[in-house]
Amino acid sequence: MRYRESRQERQKKIERAKELLKETPPEKNDVLAMIIAAFIVFLPVLIIILAFLILIIGFLFLW
Repeated sequence: MRYRESRQERQKKIERAKELLKETPPEKNDVLAMIIAAFIVFLPVLIIILAFLILIIGFLFLW
């Protein structure tokens, strides 16, 4: 069982990704869509983490 890919395989994947990017470059609206998607994904996680930290601080120092 192999856990890692060889350097040659990794290099082939990188070259293939570069070729695909040259064939279909990102459009102007793609950047905005990626930013909106990042906010949709990361914002709930950040809210949960901040709420957890506020609860810990509240329990330690306020009660």
